[in-house]
Amino acid sequence: MVSVPINSSPNKEYVSMSLAVVFDSAGTLMKTVRVVFSPKTNTISYGEETTSLVFEDADRMLVLLQAGSAEIFSSSEDMLLSRWIEEKSLSYAVSCGRFSHADAERILQNDKEARLSHLQKTAFACRAEAEKESSAFAMNTGLILNLRKNTVEFMVAAAGYPFSGVKEVLSALKNMGAEVFVASGDRQEKLEAAAEYLGIPKDNVFGAATPERKAEIVSDLQEKFDSVIMVGDGINDISAFHKADYAVLTVQQRGRRPDILFKAADLVIEDIREVISIAERFV
Repeated sequence: MVSVPINSSPNKEYVSMSLAVVFDSAGTLMKTVRVVFSPKTNTISYGEETTSLVFEDADRMLVLLQAGSAEIFSSSEDMLLSRWIEEKSLSYAVSCGRFSHADAERILQNDKEARLSHLQKTAFACRAEAEKESSAFAMNTGLILNLRKNTVEFMVAAAGYPFSGVKEVLSALKNMGAEVFVASGDRQEKLEAAAEYLGIPKDNVFGAATPERKAEIVSDLQEKFDSVIMVGDGINDISAFHKADYAVLTVQQRGRRPDILFKAADLVIEDIREVISIAERFV
């Protein structure tokens, strides 16, 4: 028996196995509705790939708020977002971008324009879009901060529900003896709820994972498994793609992607079910 030391949670022991498959969540396992709100222009856009938006400007970072819908909508008072975060004692994590938590904290403390009503508007629009497609979904909210501008540049919300075929894929992987993991920039609580529904062990779920953290998870798993497959859909998966034994880019979630992402993948798929035949090559 061996343990996989990839985070600070209690170690789980695994029987030595030949294959680990690591999935991103949003856009990979989960079909995702995304909404982006600009406080500066007071406009909402739909379908933006938030990680791509971050990488368009080197001074941007994506901060994931550890807040559920109930917390966001429970306050009727409109206040500065910074004050609301402080009053709720909300934690947040940098899930994409090259800056630190201290940089994010400084921007949030100094910003005098972003308001709770802006976040509520973003989350409400996202929820309304998701309800058109599914009665059950999980939602994340976050902020895109700009260090150069020293401001909250965008507010973002994403709601997801499993793609058709996901449960079939996970069952097939389990039957062939593969171990499934999730490494995502999404909120841990949201991921664990989705994982429970899909039958993925809680200890195999790693939330608020930066691109570097995803690559680290793949690297650590390579010490315990003969092969590690990384399945993702966005630019924040590229470091893990480079590290994995086999990199699978899924474009089942439609949207624009940079050429560098396609070049980093060993295979591009349009349906998550194709992972089954890929995994069969490694067991």
